[in-house]
Amino acid sequence: MLLSKEIKLKCRSFQENGYQGVSETELLDYLLLYRWKNRQRLSIKECKSDILHIEPNDFFDYQQLVAQTSPFQLRDWTDIKDLL
Repeated sequence: MLLSKEIKLKCRSFQENGYQGVSETELLDYLLLYRWKNRQRLSIKECKSDILHIEPNDFFDYQQLVAQTSPFQLRDWTDIKDLL
């Protein structure tokens, strides 16, 4: 993939800043399903630049939306092992 280097760099940057739970797959989902969803054609150069300018708050706001709209609720788990 043409953007894998930038995605890896951004994930590493998040991890260096204490955000250990960010994976490349989650970051790619954020980009495709949220950040770039309504944008018309972006060049590879624009995509690369955009990836490098993602702020942690942008990503975690999206993660919060995903969690709030998820069909799973904490009360649905009957065993604490489901959380691990």
